[in-house]
Amino acid sequence: MKIGITGYKGFIGYHLWVHIKYLCGDLEVIKINRDFDNVGECDVIVHFAEKNRGDETEVYQNNRESANKLFKQLSGLKNKRLLYASSLHEDDDTIFGKYRQENKCLFEAWSKSDESLSFSSLRIPNVFGPFCKPNYNSFIATFCHKIINNEDLNVSDNNIELIYVQNLCKQILDIIREKGDELSYKIESDVIQSVKSIHSILLDFKKRYIDNNIIPSLPRDFDVNLFNTFRSYIDIEDKIVTMDNHLDDRGYLSETIKTNAGGQSFFSTTKPGYIRGQHFHMRKLERFCVLKGEAEINLRKLGDDEIITYRVSGNKTQYIDMPLFYTHNITPHNDEEIITLFWQNELLNKEETDTYWEDV
Repeated sequence: MKIGITGYKGFIGYHLWVHIKYLCGDLEVIKINRDFDNVGECDVIVHFAEKNRGDETEVYQNNRESANKLFKQLSGLKNKRLLYASSLHEDDDTIFGKYRQENKCLFEAWSKSDESLSFSSLRIPNVFGPFCKPNYNSFIATFCHKIINNEDLNVSDNNIELIYVQNLCKQILDIIREKGDELSYKIESDVIQSVKSIHSILLDFKKRYIDNNIIPSLPRDFDVNLFNTFRSYIDIEDKIVTMDNHLDDRGYLSETIKTNAGGQSFFSTTKPGYIRGQHFHMRKLERFCVLKGEAEINLRKLGDDEIITYRVSGNKTQYIDMPLFYTHNITPHNDEEIITLFWQNELLNKEETDTYWEDV
């Protein structure tokens, strides 16, 4: 089946193009040009090519002209299905509702001209996701852009139905594959969320991720999608982050990942003849994994004299989770420097480290 997309360079059109091209091996995607003169190649046409912001008269005229141009190219064709990307507010008494109602009537009349034709309107809630243009038709895009760039913004207190753009693409493709003939499909939202709560979450993302290099807690799919949307508005030239190296005679240690949901990871180098560790924990989960070189990891239960020694190597994929109440250390086994990856289930709290010094 060949799926054509008008407005494929726009926000939703781009995501649907990516989704079909890379995730749908049974479908072929076609970029419909501005003149719509290649619609004849398509089995299904999804119409996104509309102007959403600007002078109201200009928006109305642009979108009516676009619909009429598409109508002319579709006229006389057989075995075509048209999906029109509309809005939950398509029946509102506004200029936006007016052109959508008129476009629907036009396309519905086209579909009735031959029994092999089909038309459906997609009533879409507020869409968010990477690459949506700020200050256009998504308040989340605007919030992300302004918060990252420390710009002022106004925040209302109403509730909004929201859908992540890739989830929208999935629903559109489900409708295409079902080959139904409903005149109107309501796209189900992911969540209903207040604008103020979105604003608060995005501020927290900035504080943790940008200001402190901490990946925030992301308990819901919605939070993951919102965080990935937020990240997309960071300037591409600012993506690289230089980490602090804590250097001493033993080598250096560098924190690689810190997250409120899964603790933090870091790695260190240790030179021959030096020891790291010599401490124990009473609540903290900690994992050692040697990536390069050969090392000895030694453990001793508090109050016991027996020392348990593990010989580990970067040539094998091995890790050891440190048991509670066992003091432990790690040292190179020979004259080669070792590189070790560490993970802990909580972020370092300098006032309560749960790290108690005791030689093995």
